[in-house]
Amino acid sequence: MKPKFPSEEELNDISLDFKALGDVNRLKITILLLNGEKCVNEIAESIGLSQSATSHQLRILKDSKILKRRKDGNVIYYAISDNHVKTIIEMSIAHLCC
Repeated sequence: MKPKFPSEEELNDISLDFKALGDVNRLKITILLLNGEKCVNEIAESIGLSQSATSHQLRILKDSKILKRRKDGNVIYYAISDNHVKTIIEMSIAHLCC
């Protein structure tokens, strides 16, 4: 069975996702979160950005529905939104390695 070709709106949504992942810092964040959720401070420290710059990048990824967030008291945790995003990142890494 041949897959349906995406509509213009769907193509725009796909393009926005790739644009969101097209920034090195946002890609670092997404790869970091392959191993599970982390709070903003952990993410900032791991990728070497200020907390403010990290929060900005996280907002873009959340708005693109690449990441989801969970609040626990005053701490906000981020995680990859679903297995589709995880698969895209893992396949991209595998593509480079082979």
